[in-house]
Amino acid sequence: MKHQLLCASAITLLTASTAFAGDTEWFPPDPPTTAATGECYARVRIAPEYDVYSEQVTTQDSYERYNVAPPSLRDEYREYISREAGMRYIVHEPVYETVTETVQVRPAYVEYEVVPATHDTVTETILVREPRMVWRRGYVPGASMTRFDSETGEVWCLVEEAGEYQTVTRNIVVSPANIREINHPAEYAQITRDVLVQEARIEEIPIAEERDTYRIEVLDQHATVDSHVVPVETQTVTRYSLRTEERWEWRLVDCEEINLPGHNPPMSSEIPPVASRQAAPSSQGNTYLYGTDMPADGNAYSEEVPVAQASYSSPRSSSRSTRRQR
Repeated sequence: MKHQLLCASAITLLTASTAFAGDTEWFPPDPPTTAATGECYARVRIAPEYDVYSEQVTTQDSYERYNVAPPSLRDEYREYISREAGMRYIVHEPVYETVTETVQVRPAYVEYEVVPATHDTVTETILVREPRMVWRRGYVPGASMTRFDSETGEVWCLVEEAGEYQTVTRNIVVSPANIREINHPAEYAQITRDVLVQEARIEEIPIAEERDTYRIEVLDQHATVDSHVVPVETQTVTRYSLRTEERWEWRLVDCEEINLPGHNPPMSSEIPPVASRQAAPSSQGNTYLYGTDMPADGNAYSEEVPVAQASYSSPRSSSRSTRRQR
């Protein structure tokens, strides 16, 4: 009988360990080593604990608000000269009349014509050098006078040297030139011309000045700026400070209420009751079953958590377990 219970407990522990292999980081440590034979434990979650306190926080900073009033403008009208006074001139062209007149184009004048002289050509021999008496050295026959130079022994003769003649051709006037007078009469022609009948004139027409108005905007009141300070606004906020973090614990449960697949709780009188050793719920926080948000009371247990130390063995097995714990 005890051998069958031991095998069933081993199978239950093996199955539960396989099911929760992926959630070891959420589990508390290994089952308690101080568990006695026949006791059942469940993993339960202990909710975190917070310290509650109030704090004043600023919901709106103090700032300065400005109210701006725009400037005030009014309309005014100003007069101005849109066109100044002036003078306009009208020019009247001159008036002409066409007339025909006889004018002298060439006056009468006398023209003189020269009648040239009549000339004739004659040839004459003229004396260009007259005969003269000269002394010649030596004896010259027929000399009119002879002279002997005693110093040199030379004889000089005074002889007549013949004159020189030259033939010339000259133009002689047969009849002298004279002037002949030629009279030319005056010449006339017909011309047409414009005679001024009325002179040009300028007519002055005065132009009066013109006036108009334009609209302007005049500053009636300057823009103003009014400022006031908006006070700071605060609010009381409830804050939570973590005192103890969430944790998992092993809690002693009643083995008779365990309903795990493949687990048959022993009906032996050797199993001590657990009600007397069941721990009271913690006053520091709420206790929840593992994997749920259901609070765990004194008789609750987690169906997903295997029973810790739920094996029943002989005294030999119990002593071996005690030595392993040491």
